[in-house]
Amino acid sequence: MADWTIEPFGKQHDRAAFTCGRQPLDDFIRTRVSQYEKRRLGKTFVAVPQGGARVIGYYTLAAGAVLFERLPPDAARKLPRHPVPVVLLARLAVDLSAQGHRLGEGLLLDALQRSLDLSAGLGVHAVEVDALDDAAAAFYRRYGFLPLLDDPLHLYLPMTTIEKVLG
Repeated sequence: MADWTIEPFGKQHDRAAFTCGRQPLDDFIRTRVSQYEKRRLGKTFVAVPQGGARVIGYYTLAAGAVLFERLPPDAARKLPRHPVPVVLLARLAVDLSAQGHRLGEGLLLDALQRSLDLSAGLGVHAVEVDALDDAAAAFYRRYGFLPLLDDPLHLYLPMTTIEKVLG
């Protein structure tokens, strides 16, 4: 499954059969995404096969902040002592039919690029993610995400690192 595109979620997208193996992620894309979009609680981007409408992967971005006290000392050293603005990568999921084809990586890199683009006009220090489990955390760590102090599954990636990775 190498031929896919990532686009903003819309009503034309067929998400009824989406199954990634994680009920909360399946439930979100099948039944809740429209309400989140309508209320501007998050912006979801979907991966679909080239020319198709069936959702095979997705991610959701939202505004967020990380408490200063949760940052590792070396990261906090030059920052003011108040919550640090971030882009929250609220969800990232790949349908079982598309797993193993690097779609997760494609979705993550797209999310990081969108976050970097946002940071050009808005104060954003990092991208934050709350990984569901150790396997998900390991996926994010492979791309440079670092643990915050409150929980090893609570990770962040500074914009300066994203700039270096994405050029």
